[in-house]
Amino acid sequence: MLVRMTVQGLMALLYALEITALLWVSHPLYKEKYYVGVKMLCSVSFVGLALLFAAVSKHWTPFFGYLPALLLCAFGDFFMGRYQVARKKRELFLGIFFFLCAHVGLLAVLFTLDDTFNAFNLLLPAAALALFLILKFKARLHLGRALAPACVYCLFLSLMLSKCLQYLYLHPSIAAGWIAIGGLLFFVSDTTIIFLYFYKFSSKDKARRVHYVNLVTYYFAMLAFDMSILYLVRIP
Repeated sequence: MLVRMTVQGLMALLYALEITALLWVSHPLYKEKYYVGVKMLCSVSFVGLALLFAAVSKHWTPFFGYLPALLLCAFGDFFMGRYQVARKKRELFLGIFFFLCAHVGLLAVLFTLDDTFNAFNLLLPAAALALFLILKFKARLHLGRALAPACVYCLFLSLMLSKCLQYLYLHPSIAAGWIAIGGLLFFVSDTTIIFLYFYKFSSKDKARRVHYVNLVTYYFAMLAFDMSILYLVRIP
């Protein structure tokens, strides 16, 4: 346990330094030259940390369960990073597509951990979708033809959150706690995407602050899922 906690702390510190660097290069002065590279360094790191944590804990089954979702997130990061620099809609929608596939991958892991599906798993996505549609019209989000895909994405995202929270409730443990934290942070991160890419801010500073929130919550969500590998004895 001491070895796990030491590795966990050191790696989390190094990872936080990488995220700090990413926030720094997201400034317009450095974005075009460094942003995609530093973003991909962070993405490769969360895949590498999952591998390291599996090696330290010998929990290889959870690692291989998570691996497809982590790789899909990394692919999504590449396209989202490219969009931040080049502003090509194709790259934005490719990034969102890979993240949707990543949510499906996470759901596969979560349903393998516990296959419970009840009213909570229906009500939370339904409530999230209703709030999203209200927000769409109240905040005048510029979604256009992307509205239907955005609704589908909202349902998968909120279903993923419901399973993360449900697992903590049904199987309270350190691993479940990290999974719940990961789900909550991922949900917050993806919620900011709505504003980051489909809302017209009154100033660039406000948009930049939302971007910072998006990056911090997303990358720490990935770290939380990685951390759970240290404590997940197995995926049945």
